[in-house]
Amino acid sequence: MSVEEYLPIVKPPNHEELTMKNTIKSCLAFSITLLFLSVSSAVFAGQGLEKLYTKTGYPFEPLVKRSQLVRILYQRQDETVTCRTEITQGSIVWEGQEKKARHDDFITEPLRSCLERSEAKRLLKNTYQ
Repeated sequence: MSVEEYLPIVKPPNHEELTMKNTIKSCLAFSITLLFLSVSSAVFAGQGLEKLYTKTGYPFEPLVKRSQLVRILYQRQDETVTCRTEITQGSIVWEGQEKKARHDDFITEPLRSCLERSEAKRLLKNTYQ
């Protein structure tokens, strides 16, 4: 018996096999990343919208009534709230500057705390044009 009968002959992988393995690994990594992003997006989307109430008064009340959607995006940090507004009017979405407000003020008047009065007046004026 020769040694060749006991030792299997192993051929080195060719370039096509290596390329195929790398492609499969890349696709797997991409799929896992895509799955992670989808789950993350679903978690944030699942939070939904929370309805907040604000005191009546010009220009905030008419702005809310004349806009299709008013969103306040906020995050609480201790006694401070960092927030900004997004207001949809027709096909235009206006995004406000980020603002810091006291938590107590935000609870009682969320829109006033996150949107300057002058900016609210300007946006309200746009709803009449």
